[in-house]
Amino acid sequence: MRITRDLLHKFAQQTVNARLRTEPDIHAAYMMGSLIDDDPLLGGTTDIDLVLVHKYQSPTERECVSITPDVSLDIFHKIREDYADHRAFRQDPWMGYPLTHYNIILYDSNHWLEFIQSSVNAEFHRPDNVLARVRKFSSKARDQWFSLFQYTSDTHNNWLDRYLITLSLAANSVSGLLGAPLTRRRFLMTFEERVEDLGVPKILAGFQGLLGFAEEQQNNLPTWIDAFKEDLVYLSEESVPPAHLVPCRHNYYTGAIEALANSNNFHNAIWPLLRTWMDVHLALNKTSPNKDLWEDFLTSLNLSAEQLEEKTEALDAYLDSVEIVVETWENTYGI
Repeated sequence: MRITRDLLHKFAQQTVNARLRTEPDIHAAYMMGSLIDDDPLLGGTTDIDLVLVHKYQSPTERECVSITPDVSLDIFHKIREDYADHRAFRQDPWMGYPLTHYNIILYDSNHWLEFIQSSVNAEFHRPDNVLARVRKFSSKARDQWFSLFQYTSDTHNNWLDRYLITLSLAANSVSGLLGAPLTRRRFLMTFEERVEDLGVPKILAGFQGLLGFAEEQQNNLPTWIDAFKEDLVYLSEESVPPAHLVPCRHNYYTGAIEALANSNNFHNAIWPLLRTWMDVHLALNKTSPNKDLWEDFLTSLNLSAEQLEEKTEALDAYLDSVEIVVETWENTYGI
């Protein structure tokens, strides 16, 4: 089956129509994510990101459902009350950006969502609102670093999780000057494009250094990816996986990671592989079959327990560089 944008839109609308018959309290529904961009496919796979807004109570926060082996639904549940202060979304990167697209509404009670969209779009790209959204990332990144610096983790995986969260926040602090938050599969591709547009290549180089990227890793990527795929299946067999790691999402990650690893810019596969494999280990309640290869992967990235102190210090310096970029942008716009 050839996957097209029109077909994906059809799947999205059919899903909403079906949910309206079984969940009568749905107040609005809209799309977000890659489906509203020009090319939602990566490695022949994609997902459809839906938001269902309920009048009073949502059944869960998030669920993932299979459509085909290569297409899944990623459904986020909200309640109408979450949108009460919709003007604040102008300074909220996660809630605000999806609502700036006008081709996303699949269901809307009495034009409720249209009104909110108009309010959010008003002055959304004004420099002070851009800066407010970016500051949410940069301040959280610094808070995470302090927590990382002071926190004595019981496992190296827990420390690494905090480290990756801080790195992601730092990248979004710069990337957010030009657009929506970075997504997992296209994280490094989009980050590189925006850093180039801003003319701050040292920010990308610093990120790659903290991530531990090295040219010689290309030869080992197939082995690490195979181990990751085995651990992903093992998680579903031995534990209850979080919503984003359920079996219908496996191709979504593995297809993209393999496509990136086989491209001219193979290093773009490192972030989604590391972040998703990390999530697998955090969710497992026992040792994975590929623990040795996971540790080999971390050693190659200079992210083993022995590098903990060194990486924490380097991350501190990197956050200073990020803050300088944001301050320079702020001064340019006279804020």
